[in-house]
Amino acid sequence: MDSIEKASLTLDTQGRVIEQDGQSLFFRLSWVAYLRESWAFPLRLLLCGVVALGLAMVLERYARLPDMSWLTVVGALMAIVWTAYSIALTRSVRLFIDQTGVWQQVGIFPWQKGISGVQWRDLGQAGYTQGFMSWALSSYDVRVSHRFTTGAELYLRNVHRGNVAVEQINGTMARLQGRVMPV
Repeated sequence: MDSIEKASLTLDTQGRVIEQDGQSLFFRLSWVAYLRESWAFPLRLLLCGVVALGLAMVLERYARLPDMSWLTVVGALMAIVWTAYSIALTRSVRLFIDQTGVWQQVGIFPWQKGISGVQWRDLGQAGYTQGFMSWALSSYDVRVSHRFTTGAELYLRNVHRGNVAVEQINGTMARLQGRVMPV
């Protein structure tokens, strides 16, 4: 078994603590999830810069407004804000397991925060991608299926120690179904 339960903290095989808050077990996204943002920033900068430059040229030519080159700086600032928001949104993603089921929490702003998931009674199975890169980076794609519908399943990319999360989920399911004696 990959995890050991001691004093209400769950440890992995290297002795590192997996986040735990009361009866819930949390898993965050790996640093690999943030690589996408580092690749997307230059594209956003280019897109916002080109749109701002085009708008500045149109305003100068047709609206006869004086020097509108400051709009390109506004475009660059928009790209920076867009990337900061995207990083914060990535940081807000959590996979957590509690006594009622397996859940995904996402959102930054109060009106945006939400939780979706699968209750234990409806859970089909949990799995993760296996491969050299997943193992080397400790970043796994986790899929938690719903027993009755595919529309309610959870799929999270780049979960840090997602293999441990899947083992916890499947171990809990086995105990709930009575296939394994409680430890």
